[in-house]
Amino acid sequence: MKIVGHVFRLSAFLLNGLVAVGFLICAYSPYISPVHHPRWACAGLFFPIFLALNAAFCVFWLLVRKRYALFPLCVFLLGWGALTTYLPWQFTKADEPKGEVIKVLTYNTLGMHPEKDEEGKEVNPILDYVLQSDADIVCLQEFPCDNKTLKKELKKVYPYAETMKFSGGNGVGCFSRFPILGTKRIPYESANNGSGAFRLEFGQDTLLLVINHLESNKLDAHDKEVYTDMLKKPDEEKVKEGGKYLLHKLADAVAIRAPQADSVAKYVKEHPYQYTVVCGDFNDSPLSYAHRVIGEGLQDAFVERGSGVGVSYNRNHLYFRIDHLFASPAFRVLACEVDNSIDASDHYPLWCLLEKKNDE
Repeated sequence: MKIVGHVFRLSAFLLNGLVAVGFLICAYSPYISPVHHPRWACAGLFFPIFLALNAAFCVFWLLVRKRYALFPLCVFLLGWGALTTYLPWQFTKADEPKGEVIKVLTYNTLGMHPEKDEEGKEVNPILDYVLQSDADIVCLQEFPCDNKTLKKELKKVYPYAETMKFSGGNGVGCFSRFPILGTKRIPYESANNGSGAFRLEFGQDTLLLVINHLESNKLDAHDKEVYTDMLKKPDEEKVKEGGKYLLHKLADAVAIRAPQADSVAKYVKEHPYQYTVVCGDFNDSPLSYAHRVIGEGLQDAFVERGSGVGVSYNRNHLYFRIDHLFASPAFRVLACEVDNSIDASDHYPLWCLLEKKNDE
């Protein structure tokens, strides 16, 4: 029996070792070049799986052989940066603000189409949400730039507005209570997506706002059906073939996003405004090359003051935080939240409160 127990523990430890390797690959995948190694660069998507497995081994070893629990705990420490980026948690409240505070909202609106209510009356829940958000700066993606009616309604609350059309009438829009001094499209290759830089008058200063809608993963109806079928009927062959097919599509998209992210990061570094906000739909998780590169020198508002996974994409059983908001160190993040109270789009809105530090 001692031999059996020894073999069992050894097998479990080796399996824990494999999980540890997977966890660390996922944790450090943002440093893998998507251009040269696109499939490995997608590893961050599997982080929650290895996180759960490593946590399970922690519990297992505590019950079976307590000192062995140090191994999965050390693995967590080695991937601590990734862990707190993917799953931030706030144990203290932010200090009371002493300076000027602004609210910034970013939202992929899925075209901002009107709906019919129970009485058959036409309503637009996304428009209503934005107008009632009390945000000072609103950053919209997949906004119908040719829709004059929507622009007119938004300008009732936000007198300063600029839109940037990419394709099919859709683009990004900045609706602000601060005057917009200028706009520029950040140059990079994309058929349907893009990033726009907006300079806003911010008291005696200028605020650089970059709104992004990076390359989509291009999962069509058939791809989503393959994924759903894998979840409903997870037999070995179906998962193997379906997983390989979907990973190929995701790898293609992440390889396209990489130079787009490089272009955005380069633009921000070449325009070093004290007050900078970079936000939008990145189509990439917090553990991705795009998130890491664009966020260099900036603070992720959700990581600073958000809690939990913060799922922002909410369709087709694909639940990830792919909408992000970064702020320069001249701001103090007071609060940040993914608001799942509205599901009129395939994304939830993300908002944050930023305080100007120099007013303290």
